[in-house]
Amino acid sequence: MATTILLVDDNRFIVEGLKAILGKKGYHILVSGNGLEALDTLERVIPDLILLDISMEPIDGWETLKRARSRPGCAHIPVIIFSAKKTLSEESRKAGLGVCEILSKPINTGLLMAAIDRALRKDMLLTPLELKPNISDFHINIGFEKHLSEE
Repeated sequence: MATTILLVDDNRFIVEGLKAILGKKGYHILVSGNGLEALDTLERVIPDLILLDISMEPIDGWETLKRARSRPGCAHIPVIIFSAKKTLSEESRKAGLGVCEILSKPINTGLLMAAIDRALRKDMLLTPLELKPNISDFHINIGFEKHLSEE
């Protein structure tokens, strides 16, 4: 099954260009023209990666990401941000919302492809660890069930 990427950008030229490039690489591309559309898409589909523009209306990329992270299944989706003005404040916000990378516009496709590869590789490495049961929770549950049966 092809890797699904949600591309969120209000610039149709960027969207069409990236769709063509990423489609040729074998990625399945979903497109949302703004943050609200992206949140609607995330109600139906959990992508493998999100490419997200910061400067959008009616809500910006940071607010879109903040809302997306609170949705079931969306907390650990790798995200690459596009920004026309990469600033120190954006760099400091990235860790708090789990952003893999911030790329400056205009987008260099070589840098983008490398960032996508890193983000997807990181996601593959982290996912099995996240799925392992927490042994301490298991012991607590057993102890709790034993306590209930003794009452």
